[in-house]
Amino acid sequence: MAKRIKYPVGIQTFSEIISKGYIYVDKTELIYDLVKDSKYVFLSRPRRFGKSLLMSTLEAYFKGKKDIFKGLKIAELESEWVSYPVFRFDMSGGHLETPEDLKLHIESYLNFIEKENGLQSHGSFAIKFRELIIDAYHKTGRQIVILIDEYDKPMLDLLHDKEKQETMREALRGFYSVIKACDEYIKFAMLTGITKFGKVSVFSGINNLRDISMLPKYNGICGITDKEFHEYFSDSIARFAEENCISSEETWKIFKIMYDGYHFADAKEFVYNPFSVLNAFNDGRIGSYWYMSGSPSYLIKLIEKHPYRLNDLEGAVRSEIELSDIANFDEDIVPLLYQSGYLTIKEVLPSLGFGSSTTEYVLGFPNNEVNAAFWESLSKRFFRGINGVSAFNLRKIVKDINEGRPEDFMLSMKSLFADTNSEPEKDKEIHFQNMMAIACKMLGLAVRTEVHSAAGRCDFQILTNDFVYIFEFKINSTPEEALQQIYEKGYAIPFEADSRTIFLIGANYITKTRTLESWIIRKFK
Repeated sequence: MAKRIKYPVGIQTFSEIISKGYIYVDKTELIYDLVKDSKYVFLSRPRRFGKSLLMSTLEAYFKGKKDIFKGLKIAELESEWVSYPVFRFDMSGGHLETPEDLKLHIESYLNFIEKENGLQSHGSFAIKFRELIIDAYHKTGRQIVILIDEYDKPMLDLLHDKEKQETMREALRGFYSVIKACDEYIKFAMLTGITKFGKVSVFSGINNLRDISMLPKYNGICGITDKEFHEYFSDSIARFAEENCISSEETWKIFKIMYDGYHFADAKEFVYNPFSVLNAFNDGRIGSYWYMSGSPSYLIKLIEKHPYRLNDLEGAVRSEIELSDIANFDEDIVPLLYQSGYLTIKEVLPSLGFGSSTTEYVLGFPNNEVNAAFWESLSKRFFRGINGVSAFNLRKIVKDINEGRPEDFMLSMKSLFADTNSEPEKDKEIHFQNMMAIACKMLGLAVRTEVHSAAGRCDFQILTNDFVYIFEFKINSTPEEALQQIYEKGYAIPFEADSRTIFLIGANYITKTRTLESWIIRKFK
């Protein structure tokens, strides 16, 4: 019988993974290069992507635990194995709503550092932090290593409340600014997080902070690259295929479609989501593990609060500078979705030339797991009156669209909208388009919104193998006016040579009653 493969599900401690024989994807060559080339480092990656394991590996390395690294790449590269004092913090624990909560959280780590190193300190948490760095240096004669995991969690929790977030930002400034003040005592410092808050002093205060988040060399420092997936998980694929009575070839394809597709730089290699991959192999089934492991509540709150056009997310184009900072999330949610892992780099656009150093990226959902789960979570929020669209016969709705029954489809949409609540929105038209997009995405339909033509922009299109549905929606008007606009603006002209049947649908939505009140359907050809 083949040896059982142990998957480190929920285990983020490097020494435990190695000592207990769990499968480990060797990242130590990249780690070695990183610590030799850098002093202050920042890395942004989505949650559950291996950041904590990376920090645990760095901790073991800087503490000189040579034996743990036996057989790994770094054992061939490192010859000194010096033990340094390591100060490690994790900001992800608990919900920190006030500076007082933050103070208690940080002080618990400082108290542990005191005991571990046989030191004492006094004063505010920033003063204690500085004293411990200096005292540990003088006691050991070696510089200090500082590792801060999920540095941005206290601010992410307050993303929807600017006043509270600014208060938390000020409290964090005092703590992080200690790193710059103690430069001569520090060997290496690294911060990880989901997002990059450009105004936090740790970024403006440390002049030489190296952001490796979008560097091609470190694209795969967290997660599992395509090469690594084939190298480390071929036996896992064979076992999964056997247990599920499918071929190994089909299993490779399923895992790629579901969990691969991440790009964090202008690099050729794709990256698999490690959390989902390990859970799927451990359970012997495919599931939405990453998405279900944590609710994106801050994203949902922002989407509800601001008039983002959701169907514009797929194919959005942003520069590297724009993706590196989420300061303007009120106006643009795309950088936050990228840094949070809901969007990823799909294509790198050619340089504009003329000395331009600005790289632009085309973004999209990385894989089926994220795409489906994202739209499902929005459906539960936007369609609160019922459980998403699950109360409807989804099979029938999709069949109506695929078999050319637009009248039945519109009746289903009317029923769906009638069952939602009546919360006010700042932009009724965008809200309505978002609800249509969410419903159709949940149904797995190919949807396009705000489609540009020579004479204007078409509100909504649904494309199938045999049919094209062109919609124009009016708010508090008439379906006749909506249909007339389709003709006047020539929204169907691009499909004149198309062999598919074209339906033109003008519809009217009443905001007061939140009702898809009436519509007119015509065949273009």
